[in-house]
Amino acid sequence: MNDQRAFWEKMLAVTRTDNSALLCVVESIGSSPGRKGFKMCVSHQQGPIGSIGGGSMEHKLVELAIERLTSGISSGDTEGFPFLKRQIHKPGIGQDRSGMICSGEQTVAFFYLGPGQNAFCQEVLNAMDSGKAFELVMSSAGIRLLEVGTAHYEPDAAWSYRERLTQRPRIAIVGGGHVGLALSRSMNQLGFHIVQFDHREVLNTMEANEWAHEKKVIDFHHITDHLPDEPELFIALVSFGYRTDAIALRQLIRRRWKYLGMLGSAEKVRTLFDDLRAEGFTEEELARVHAPIGLPIHSKTPEEIAVSIAAEIVRVKNRGPA
Repeated sequence: MNDQRAFWEKMLAVTRTDNSALLCVVESIGSSPGRKGFKMCVSHQQGPIGSIGGGSMEHKLVELAIERLTSGISSGDTEGFPFLKRQIHKPGIGQDRSGMICSGEQTVAFFYLGPGQNAFCQEVLNAMDSGKAFELVMSSAGIRLLEVGTAHYEPDAAWSYRERLTQRPRIAIVGGGHVGLALSRSMNQLGFHIVQFDHREVLNTMEANEWAHEKKVIDFHHITDHLPDEPELFIALVSFGYRTDAIALRQLIRRRWKYLGMLGSAEKVRTLFDDLRAEGFTEEELARVHAPIGLPIHSKTPEEIAVSIAAEIVRVKNRGPA
């Protein structure tokens, strides 16, 4: 599951009524299908939420979690949690063999979260909304939430894993047409919070957009009034055409964003950049713009263009700080 907040919202719903296990990959080595931080919720009444890597390994560990939950609840004892399970993705290995052959390794931590413990899930969601930096601390002593920088000492913990909570990444899609609609769908699936802008009052594609979290009709001459400084914001200019993209780009290009891309042919980009150079914009400023937007995969349809843009944004996001 790409959206960390959506995962904890689902966990909150499950832990209100059901006994569940939280599975988290706390270590991954080599070509492991489950990367560090991957999470999964396993419960009796609902299907699994999230993933720890898929395949036969995941199926086996889900069964293990259900078995531990069942035996613990029937005996009134859930002290079998937390525990670790190592998985080696190679043939010919002993008890830690996962049944997969991709040659990597991963270690999964199992935690019990039952009815009445949903307050912890709510605490995680509140931390995400607080504007402060928090991290999850998972160890043999249990799972807890701490504000970053808080002293924490567990002398009896046999193992420990810390993970910083992250907010949902944000993207502003400037343009409510067919590409903006397709891009909203793609970025929603990738766990982004989406704000979409257009200058047209009545636009069927914008009205049909069920994936954007916010939709606003604005005057592009004042777009910066709606986009305060946000260095981690991704911006995709996919508006009606040259004129509207140029209006928005002139206002955005001199501010720092995580990503700024503009849709258009190579000729459109060349013409607009020549105009901007004549107005005094520098080569360094122009180089901040991903234009033409997206990876060069010869995309034709709005859906293909959206895939190319989404792929380029994911590459920038996963590259980390510049």
